[in-house]
Amino acid sequence: MSVYLRLDRLGKEFGRGREKSVAIQDVSLDVAQGEFVALIGHSGCGKSTVLNLVAGLQEPTTGQVLLDGNRVAGPGADRAMVFQNYSLLPWLTVFDNVYQAVDAVFGNLMPRYRKHGVTERYLRMVSLWDHRTKRPSQLSGGMRQRVSIARAFAVQPRVLLLDEPFGALDALTKGSLHEELLHMWSSEAQRRPQTVLMVTHDIDEAIYLSDRIVVMGNGPAARVAEVIGVPLERPRDKRELMHDRTFLLIKERLLELLEEGFSKPTYQSEASAA
Repeated sequence: MSVYLRLDRLGKEFGRGREKSVAIQDVSLDVAQGEFVALIGHSGCGKSTVLNLVAGLQEPTTGQVLLDGNRVAGPGADRAMVFQNYSLLPWLTVFDNVYQAVDAVFGNLMPRYRKHGVTERYLRMVSLWDHRTKRPSQLSGGMRQRVSIARAFAVQPRVLLLDEPFGALDALTKGSLHEELLHMWSSEAQRRPQTVLMVTHDIDEAIYLSDRIVVMGNGPAARVAEVIGVPLERPRDKRELMHDRTFLLIKERLLELLEEGFSKPTYQSEASAA
């Protein structure tokens, strides 16, 4: 595997003195370009902290994040993040929420008509072009998240970071967005592979979407407990997967890991349930 994104012995502390808390410790992970990796674990295990360090929103206390061999030292246009709470600007229309992001990244490097075309392309991919003049308050939760996803893809990042993007949605809406996300990801791969790192609490979601699943041990000072490969061919049919032996074995292993808790994880392994 050619390493594209490397988490090298990451550690993160918050507070000072007696108030100091170690969120994660010695977290290492290598991710290939175009790989879809999910982070899963109990609340407080440092999943979102890892994502924030990759995004450059926080500085690691120890270790480093390397992207294509270069140290991540802050936010950048090569990484885009989608949050659970949509993070849209309420005073802007659907179109302008996406267009402003495209304009901020490409500026004078791209003429206005092309930025307009990019915005339209991604809004059409999430079936929201007909709603382009609406504001976020006029949209359902699922539609708002579609705008967030369109905006993230529209800036054409090398790494897409997803922080429980479907956690607040009902099952039907979540399933629909899974399909749209995978469609956009595979479409982008035809031009340039896009690496995805996603935080989730949903075991079925993690297996269905990802190539590998990183199980985090419990905090404080959480570490990677185990890395599980997902050797399921793409494209995947969710209904068929529910009866697939490999799917069921991976799910059983994840349930075991999460039920055991890993209060003091001591190992990291690459596993395949095939």
